[in-house]
Amino acid sequence: MAGERHIDRTVIVTGAASGIGRGIAKRFGEEGANVVVADVRRDPKQGERYDTDVTTPTDELVSEGTPGDGTFVETDVGDPESVEAMVETAIDVYDGLDVLVNNAGIQIVGDSQTTSIEEWQRSIDVDLSGAFYCAKYAVPHLRESEGQIVNIGSVRGFEGGGGPPYAAAKGGVVNMTRDLAMELGEANVRVNCVNPGYIETPLQDINTDEDVEKSTEQTLLPHFGTPEDVGDAAVFLASDEASFITGANLAVDGGWLAHSGL
Repeated sequence: MAGERHIDRTVIVTGAASGIGRGIAKRFGEEGANVVVADVRRDPKQGERYDTDVTTPTDELVSEGTPGDGTFVETDVGDPESVEAMVETAIDVYDGLDVLVNNAGIQIVGDSQTTSIEEWQRSIDVDLSGAFYCAKYAVPHLRESEGQIVNIGSVRGFEGGGGPPYAAAKGGVVNMTRDLAMELGEANVRVNCVNPGYIETPLQDINTDEDVEKSTEQTLLPHFGTPEDVGDAAVFLASDEASFITGANLAVDGGWLAHSGL
């Protein structure tokens, strides 16, 4: 999205109240988009519900002179009825939809023996099924607008790591991106995926010093990424400048996958 050409476009960003999703929503807002901030109302570090009014996360995202408008919609992407209601709200408020950013995700730390069946299912529900539910209900509107889908995957979708459910789900998102691109190309709806490496967010607080050291070794650049770095990539893939790009997987990883030989 470049400049005023995209003012008044409507963008749904899931998992947008914190972390990478927040960075993505801010960048779209700065470009003049109407941003639907879809998230469960929980503090990312404490697991508690926000005590403030439901519009507060959105107020913060579109404040300080950003030209876009914003609407917060409490959404559990693992629940198809919640997703359907979220999309309907976006259409009711803004009378259309131009971009869907499937960012919402959770990461269960563990291996095949320590991860419970319930943890596996919840992770798949949010990280993979959620992206499908959002696409299912958004695609009819994106066909009308010749819009875009930007999925947020992970380097773990290519090389594993991060726990069995997370790696499996992100690998699924990568391949679902290609499949949706094949389905929607004739409608001029583009579908692409951004695959972050180590991005500095509060959720990284679960990492040990050893984890951070390994990530430092894996990242070729002398710094980690920021949520805005991922936001820049998402904005580009949704822009006119990317009009001939679909079915692509863009690594925003500081060279992580290059280091892995992938």
